[in-house]
Amino acid sequence: TPTGKIVVVELNSDAKGNYFQPADFEVHRGDVIRYTLKSGVHNVHFLPDSNPGKSNLPPASDMLQLPDQTLDIPVNFEPGHYYFQCDPHSALGMKGHVEVER
Repeated sequence: TPTGKIVVVELNSDAKGNYFQPADFEVHRGDVIRYTLKSGVHNVHFLPDSNPGKSNLPPASDMLQLPDQTLDIPVNFEPGHYYFQCDPHSALGMKGHVEVER
């Protein structure tokens, strides 16, 4: 059950490109990462291949298509560094990292 804070990460497509804002951030177990679509069409994927040895990764999300649509991911993974991306835009640099603290 989430017990901490909600960390909002925006998903954007604009003149600067396709990106997460923030793309690098820190959370604690019990927090919730709230991915919020601001523009474009995006998903969130914590790839097992890019997170070797990590367990309890959330599955790839469906595409977020409506402005202000959200995806909440409870932070229940072990402390460490995790990589995530938007699958259709990863080659364009839409990637992020989250550090999970105790």
